[in-house]
Amino acid sequence: MTGVEGLWPHNLSPNRLAVLERKLVIWLQKQPLPADIHEMTLHYNSHEDLQLLTQKAASQGCHFSELQTTVQAIISAKTDNFLELAEIAGLNPLEDFAQAKLLGANLSGLDLSGAKLPNAYLRGADLSDIDLTFADLKNANLGGADLSGALLSDADLSGADLHRVSLVLANLSGANLTNVNLEEANLSNCNLSDVNLTDARLKNANLHQAGLALTNLAGVDFTGVNIKEARLWHDAGISENVKADLIKRGAIFDENVEKTKRD
Repeated sequence: MTGVEGLWPHNLSPNRLAVLERKLVIWLQKQPLPADIHEMTLHYNSHEDLQLLTQKAASQGCHFSELQTTVQAIISAKTDNFLELAEIAGLNPLEDFAQAKLLGANLSGLDLSGAKLPNAYLRGADLSDIDLTFADLKNANLGGADLSGALLSDADLSGADLHRVSLVLANLSGANLTNVNLEEANLSNCNLSDVNLTDARLKNANLHQAGLALTNLAGVDFTGVNIKEARLWHDAGISENVKADLIKRGAIFDENVEKTKRD
């Protein structure tokens, strides 16, 4: 075994590759290997890094025969369902995928509430209609991912990269989105009530008909944002000048509507 090529082919689905890579990394972390190799398992970024990591482990006398049985079971499985593949691999989908590479994975409609996915790489993944309530997604890379209809209530997405994601009809009520990159994201009809958006970058994002009740908007960049018919109510961190500008651009501040009705 001279590297990853000796373990599995690379014309596999994103779900299989994600589970196989994660199984390999966690398996290597449990082997009696030098500290520098264990450190590499925490910080590898590419297929080339993983190839080098596997070669280093082999040169230290690491035997992959036990792992190969699980690898073959994943490759030959008659399912591509992420949860079922994780079960075959002996992995806990809620605990074992922190920092995992899940490029282009299909997690649509899955229940991953409470999952620990900090620093996970989910670019281009299909996360439509997924349940990620209370999930830990700190500093995750979700650029270009489809989160349409996703349930993200009370999730922690602080520092995450959400550039060009689709969050159409998603529910993020109570979520932590401090310092996130939401540039060019589609958040139309999204529920952002009670969300902390402090210092979020929303340049050129689409917030058409989004709901932002009790949302913390301190330091938010609204440059180029489509905020037409978005409804805001008692939001924090927004100046009167910014409020006036957003109203000119079509935002609806429901506290103003309430005041008009009282008057």
